[in-house]
Amino acid sequence: MKRSVIFCVIFFLLLTGCGTTPTATSQPLQPTAVPALPTTAPSATLQPSATSIPPTETPLPPTSTPTAIPPTDTPPPPTVDVEALIKSANIIVFEDMVYSRFIKEALDDGGYGYTDVADRLGTFQKQLLSGTKWDLIIAAAEGRGGVAGEFFDYLKDQLENGASVILEMWTLDYDAGGRIQPILDKCGIELQANWVNPSNRGVYWVDNNLSIASEPNEVSPSTFVTFWDGDVGDLVKLSSGSSAQIFASANKPNPSQDGLITLCYDGRLLLQTFSTHDHSEGTMVDLWQNYVYYMLSNRYK
Repeated sequence: MKRSVIFCVIFFLLLTGCGTTPTATSQPLQPTAVPALPTTAPSATLQPSATSIPPTETPLPPTSTPTAIPPTDTPPPPTVDVEALIKSANIIVFEDMVYSRFIKEALDDGGYGYTDVADRLGTFQKQLLSGTKWDLIIAAAEGRGGVAGEFFDYLKDQLENGASVILEMWTLDYDAGGRIQPILDKCGIELQANWVNPSNRGVYWVDNNLSIASEPNEVSPSTFVTFWDGDVGDLVKLSSGSSAQIFASANKPNPSQDGLITLCYDGRLLLQTFSTHDHSEGTMVDLWQNYVYYMLSNRYK
């Protein structure tokens, strides 16, 4: 009986308590606070990974390419010892004078080395056809007919191959129009006259300032030593439009005719049309030294 009463009271209280307003002491349940999400992501420091990643940006090339500045001091060109080249030139000499060899004396006195065939035409021919590269060929034909015919073909071939030639030919009137003519045509000169018994046998420089008149010797071949009468040489004149140069002439200076010493073939042929032995030995030794020096200087300067 007592248990039933007690149960009813408790049940009643529970029913009445559910409909009453909570008292001040009753604390309403507070909602669990949820932290607000940040509006911006925190700037966390990135840790480098195990593998290094190269930067994605490529460096810009320089806006201008530097120009190489040349050195201010340009080295000078190598010097050429012209004198040594002249003295070491490959020279061959034909001189058909058995005694009193002025040309041989000139070369020996000047300190030149050379191949001497003297007056041996067969040896001279063999040397010209040997294929040797001659720098200077001297053909001093004072004897009539010493150098003639086919020898002019050999000399022409040598000139065409670049050799320099000094030709003493005082009998040009015998050979002009023959096998020497191609040389005269290329030279740009013509036979003007046979020089016979001239009253004035002087040889006059067209210009006294020519180096051939003064290097290495001061030479004035104006005075002849008379050994014989009759034919003493030949005079030449320049052809129309010729580039040949008359260095010395008969009677008086004349740059276009009366030539006795003439240069042509672009400075590689020197033609003397009088006899060496019509002058004194001293004069002609000096003049032949000048000839040789001048022709070799043309090659190396």
